[in-house]
Amino acid sequence: MGSDADKSKAKSVPESKSATDFTPNTEIWYSDGSVVLVAKNIAYRVHATIMAAHCEVFKDMFSMPQPSVSDPDAETHEDVPVLRLQDDPVDLKHLLKAIYEHSYFSAGQQTKFPVVASVLRMSTKYDAPFLRQRAIDLLSTAYPSTLAAWDNRASQRLVPPFENELAIVIELAYETDVRVILPAAYFAASREPLSFVLPEFRRLSVVPDAQWDLCRDFVIGRERLQQAEITNILAFLEPTFLRPNCQTSNDATTILNTSRNGLRKIFDSEPYHQWCSAHPAEAGKALVLCVNCCTVVENSIREGRKNVWSQLPGLFGLANWETLRARDGITQ
Repeated sequence: MGSDADKSKAKSVPESKSATDFTPNTEIWYSDGSVVLVAKNIAYRVHATIMAAHCEVFKDMFSMPQPSVSDPDAETHEDVPVLRLQDDPVDLKHLLKAIYEHSYFSAGQQTKFPVVASVLRMSTKYDAPFLRQRAIDLLSTAYPSTLAAWDNRASQRLVPPFENELAIVIELAYETDVRVILPAAYFAASREPLSFVLPEFRRLSVVPDAQWDLCRDFVIGRERLQQAEITNILAFLEPTFLRPNCQTSNDATTILNTSRNGLRKIFDSEPYHQWCSAHPAEAGKALVLCVNCCTVVENSIREGRKNVWSQLPGLFGLANWETLRARDGITQ
């Protein structure tokens, strides 16, 4: 479909624009296109049948009786109807390129955030389920729903990092009603100081009530997450924690007892429970425990991380992982 359409691209955009107040976009201007879409002052000539095949809103729109091109009240350009849209022309361009050029928005392909965001916004607005799902799938590689994917996100994310991404991603999730990426986004934001995160949240382009709800849910969830991590990840510091086959039982007990209170109250740039979560294999060694205890502590931390991750959505007032995945079409 895309290749046939490509053959029909005009070699050059018509120079005569005396009756128009827009500029044709040379990238998306098909000489046999049956409709001209205009966003602000940028125009795209496309095929109504192709748009209808991808977007339910356009399908409904084009199924309605259209004014004749001979109607003096009908706006036309080169004898085809003109449809004016209240969209950002860049958003519209990304949507149209995603529809017409298969390689532009492919599954499993690294795609920059502005493209993903535009396609997600427009596919949500114009009801293009296939493109919306692809956008959600791409975002989920950066903000996944499984702990294993989170641990590997640096190498597997298909949406590259960008400046101030946490607040921008959360804003997009609210704008487009995508919830499955929020727990991981909140988790990442919880690793940042409140003095950095809250000012970013206050700049979000959402209605005031939603902004307040978002900030409230984040702050409360951040506190819950902290307590859940201390309880689960630092379980090895509890006096009742079992260390079978410990080679230096008395020494290990003394070390753990003297460390417990101080370590659990560290709140510098990386609190101790966060450090243990990120370095489970190093925690026991850092406390100079025996080899057997190091293994037991590592396993305990890894199990604690799983427990925290399973609770993560609920800590921030969201539905459980299974519900979020089903809601947003994630199968991982």
